[in-house]
Amino acid sequence: MATTSTYPEGTQFWQTADYKGNLLRDLNASLIAISTVILWTRLYVRLVMTKNPGLDDIFAAVAWAVICSQSALDIAEVKNGSGAHLELIPMPAVIKFFELLVTQNLIYFWAVGLMRLAVVAFLPRLGKEKLYLYLVYATAAIIIIQTNFAFWYKLCECRPIKDLWKPPFETEGLNCVSAKANDNMMVSHAVIGIIMDVVLMVLPIWMIWKNMMFTKKAIQVILIFSVGVFVIITGIVRLWYIKTLVFAIDPTYKMATIGVWTDLEGHVGLWVGCFPAMQPILRTISYKLGLRSKLLSYGATPAKNTNGVTTSNKAVQRSTHGYLRSGNGVDRAGTDTDADSQKAIIASDYNVELGQIRKQTDLEVKVEERVPGGEKGSRLESWADV
Repeated sequence: MATTSTYPEGTQFWQTADYKGNLLRDLNASLIAISTVILWTRLYVRLVMTKNPGLDDIFAAVAWAVICSQSALDIAEVKNGSGAHLELIPMPAVIKFFELLVTQNLIYFWAVGLMRLAVVAFLPRLGKEKLYLYLVYATAAIIIIQTNFAFWYKLCECRPIKDLWKPPFETEGLNCVSAKANDNMMVSHAVIGIIMDVVLMVLPIWMIWKNMMFTKKAIQVILIFSVGVFVIITGIVRLWYIKTLVFAIDPTYKMATIGVWTDLEGHVGLWVGCFPAMQPILRTISYKLGLRSKLLSYGATPAKNTNGVTTSNKAVQRSTHGYLRSGNGVDRAGTDTDADSQKAIIASDYNVELGQIRKQTDLEVKVEERVPGGEKGSRLESWADV
């Protein structure tokens, strides 16, 4: 390769002006860090704040591990010349590049598959209607079939299987499917993935719109799920590069293009899937930053009387960590406002000194009837509690 190089003799692959290996390394390191923070924040909310973990959290944790492993391999590929021009890379590094690239492809199928299954596992929390659940289960089935088909097809492209890890320029004597057949499979997987991403965004929006109708809260929740459009965009951009880039020509350098969007697809999908579960802590943070006038879901801050003594509503049930617990999961609004607690400074009918303040608190208790057919120990849940 060195004899056909257009660069001066002795040029190292990382010394060119358009070298993008550093971009790949820094981007993937940042993606791993961000995904780790988001995933552990999600688990903190579910395990500590709401105490309501579920199967979707398990899928999210496994997806995080696989997605971060994929990014870690991308970082390792930088040492093998990823982001550099193929003609400058020593042959031993080129061979290692293609060996690791096959492993990355196999991991990718499970990374995006588990990411989507984590979202699917969350959807039953939003509604129990038969049609809705049938659509959720059908979506899960399609994702499982798509992931397994792509993985096993790629793994069994060569006979014997170990030949799959040989570089593409060592084709003599290999019994493998054609490059065109492999490209068609990758395109089909990408198209189905985009369709599934659209379905995963539309299903929760449809269920919330149907149950909450046209309300301010419904619009807020719908906007949260609408961030799924970014996953769809990354999938479309990646598909466009698959169709337009000739990866066989200078593949190590083109990894800095298609590889970036491949990594973003998994990480962004994981973030979007975690956002709905993180709403309790996001509300708390926005309240403390002054972006909200009231902490609707988890109680308002305690009020102080004129003597500087902190007062609180004893009727509000809180966990040991100070978070409001609502028996039916419905948000409490205006826990400690003047209007709701009926606090007022009133004129005294008794013989007291002028300037004294009398505080009156009226407590109203409402008991909701149990939904017929509900299981023992079950409770209604709002979208924020799930």
